[in-house]
Amino acid sequence: MAAMVEELMQSAVQARRVAQDAIALAVREARAADWSWDRISAALGGTPNGETLRRNFAAEKDPAT
Repeated sequence: MAAMVEELMQSAVQARRVAQDAIALAVREARAADWSWDRISAALGGTPNGETLRRNFAAEKDPAT
């Protein structure tokens, strides 16, 4: 039983990592298409908000920061 729980936990961690990578890619692509941080937030359902996205994903050379 413990092995099954461990496998489930590992699967959940891997799924979370894949989801985070997909969100990061989507944010990069949206910024490349000149989307605002608030528009990206809205496309993601409002969470995280635009300011949080900007803090977490803005590159130093991004002029919109």
